[in-house]
Amino acid sequence: MSGEQWYSNKDLYEMQVQLSKKMESLSAELDKTQVMIRDYNGLRERVDICERGIEDLRGRSTGGKEMWGYAVGGIGLLLALISYAIK
Repeated sequence: MSGEQWYSNKDLYEMQVQLSKKMESLSAELDKTQVMIRDYNGLRERVDICERGIEDLRGRSTGGKEMWGYAVGGIGLLLALISYAIK
C-alpha cells in the first residue's frame, strides 16, 4: 500500500453530501410509507366491520327463510291433522 489517498477531501465531502441527501430522501419515503400503512390499517378495520355486518345480514336472511319453512311445514301439518280429524 502506498501513502496515497484514494479520495481527496473534496471528493469525500461530496460523497457525504450525496449520502446525506439520499438519507433525507429515504426518511421522507419512510414517512410516506408509515402514513400509508396507518391509512391501510384504518381501512382494513372498516372493511372488517362491514364484512361482519354483511355476515349478520346474511344470517338474518337465512334465519328468516328457515322460519318460513317451519311456518309452511306447521301449516301443512295442521291441515293434515284437520283433514284426518274430519274423516
